[in-house]
Amino acid sequence: MSVLSHIGYGVEKKLITAIVMSGRGLELMTRVEELPGVLSVTHHHARGTDRRGQRPASLVWIERDVVMALVEAPHADAVFASLFELGHLDDPHQGVIFMEAVSRGHPMMPFAADVETEQPKA
Repeated sequence: MSVLSHIGYGVEKKLITAIVMSGRGLELMTRVEELPGVLSVTHHHARGTDRRGQRPASLVWIERDVVMALVEAPHADAVFASLFELGHLDDPHQGVIFMEAVSRGHPMMPFAADVETEQPKA
């Protein structure tokens, strides 16, 4: 058992992941972060290619933004619906969204205002 095995027990959570068009992740993250029940939200940029053999002699790079929100389970459906609507995921080719249960996890916390973040110079 890990030292951190106790973290996150007692509150049922869901992880909502939305894969959206490149450049939309930051906007979605900032609009969702203040919704009730959202414990933490982050986004990152992803890049990949199509499956080999689909388009012979060429590789097509595809770029997307990935938004991940850790949400208290009772609020998960409302946050999911908000992400779906704000990301225009009901329009064809705009992205995909899914939700899964999380057995353990805790929100990412920013440094306190009085914590110095720079490394001492040698």
